[in-house]
Amino acid sequence: MYLKHFGFERHPFRMAPEEDFLYMSRQHSRAFVFMDSAIWSPEGFVVISGEIGSGKTTLLKKMIADVKAEVQLFQITYTNLQGNDLFQTLLHQAGISLADATKVNIVFALNDHLRQLADKGIPILLAIDEAQNLSYENLEDIRMLAGMESSQGPILRVILLGQPELSDHIAAIPQLSQRVKLFFHLQGLSLDDTERYIQHRLRIAGMDRVELFPHNIIERVHQYSAGIPRLINKISDGLLLCAFAEERTHLIAADIDAIKNELRLSSVATAQPQVALPKPAESIGQTSRSALERIAAALESIDEQLTALIGAEANPDSVRPEVTMLKSARALGDPKGDR
Repeated sequence: MYLKHFGFERHPFRMAPEEDFLYMSRQHSRAFVFMDSAIWSPEGFVVISGEIGSGKTTLLKKMIADVKAEVQLFQITYTNLQGNDLFQTLLHQAGISLADATKVNIVFALNDHLRQLADKGIPILLAIDEAQNLSYENLEDIRMLAGMESSQGPILRVILLGQPELSDHIAAIPQLSQRVKLFFHLQGLSLDDTERYIQHRLRIAGMDRVELFPHNIIERVHQYSAGIPRLINKISDGLLLCAFAEERTHLIAADIDAIKNELRLSSVATAQPQVALPKPAESIGQTSRSALERIAAALESIDEQLTALIGAEANPDSVRPEVTMLKSARALGDPKGDR
């Protein structure tokens, strides 16, 4: 492939989520902090939505890598579940065997198991990716699980991640929607963040030629990707392949037009279909798309990445609000304070 041709040590634009390639834009940093707060706060329940390829799964992988030694994790990534499949999956992950695995018996067994963990002070996290595929029955089951309590209070902390329609599905169950402490939607990256994202991945892959992707090419990448990280990867990989095929060490913006049909790309004007507004009965106070775009632009105006957020420990005067939120949230769930 083109790795040796350009001098890469690793593939810079793989489609699969990779934690060390994660670029923490302002909005990704906020989503990460909100997820973290769900783990360490009483009654933690957060819903993170976003378009396909917006970085939800990568965020979850990083979160799990950071906390797996400190929590009891129940993780579900396959969500086309029928009947008792959700409970059966939790039962299996808990290491519990039942001779008569009826739903009632499973619920009692899980409740006893989770109470024992909670009474020991162990945070219990249920993390579900691709949650938009969960059935109404699955969501009702999650509502029931989120309502379980021990002598220490609520047992389960929940993080649901999914495509935009997930919020509508939750809104259709008011009792569940009321349990959710925070809904957060990941928008596409801004043009500036798209440039930082590309340069970040080049550096992680061992490339020191920041001029490989000049600004005019990044503008075209942003135009056709709408700032969605997976599409940025797809287009950037295609540009590198085109240059490699012609034995060039520089990229040409016109190559995007040459490969857009093969990559099934459209311009930003049609790349993001309008999301139908929920019916009044299902409304959860969702903001209009134009308002969301203004909010996203405001959130993305700050340049610091997560490394700056973490590194602020060494300079307390520079700590951003997210760090304060993170420490406060963890302090609520752990008398020892920040972990």
